[in-house]
Amino acid sequence: MKKEIKFRDIILPNKRINFFVITVLILGVLSGSIFLMMLSNGDKESVILQIKNFFHSVSVSSIDNGQAFKNSLIINYLFVMFLWILGFSLIGVIVNIFITYIKGFFVGFSISSIFLTFGYKGVIAGFLYCIFGQFLNMIVVSIVSIYSFMFSYNLLRIIFSKKREGLMLKKYFIILMLSIIVSFVSSLFEAYLFPNILKLVIRIYGA
Repeated sequence: MKKEIKFRDIILPNKRINFFVITVLILGVLSGSIFLMMLSNGDKESVILQIKNFFHSVSVSSIDNGQAFKNSLIINYLFVMFLWILGFSLIGVIVNIFITYIKGFFVGFSISSIFLTFGYKGVIAGFLYCIFGQFLNMIVVSIVSIYSFMFSYNLLRIIFSKKREGLMLKKYFIILMLSIIVSFVSSLFEAYLFPNILKLVIRIYGA
């Protein structure tokens, strides 16, 4: 029971900040979807062409999984490290909100692009992209963003308050280590598992 409480406290350390960060992330996803719909027909055709080229590369096994893993890992680590470092800055909260929003925006744009390209057939591909491509990554970004907010607030209270408080530095560092590990697993899923499952769906479903 104690382990469950500790795990829950790590995932949900502060209800208000949790709600705020998740809301920003959802707004980013919705904005990404809306932005795609607002593009000109020429831009939409360009997006559709890129998605079709990607699916074609998957179907003929011409994707370099190693390079895809490397690119995914770099992007994921950049998001994690940037959000984590922002916690040491008093103005990092504003940038933190923007980075979290952008992450959601990219995911929303990608999923909507798949739906736009394949219609109802894109539901399965979009679902696979969320589960095996971005699910863990979105959780990591949310948790790091939440703790970055909390650390910035904690730092602000220490600087301007007469009360002596702990800086929660050890806990903040543990969150970074856990996020790096989970991001590594997420990149593995995105580079190796997602393309292989998607290839199977393409053969069976004809997406």
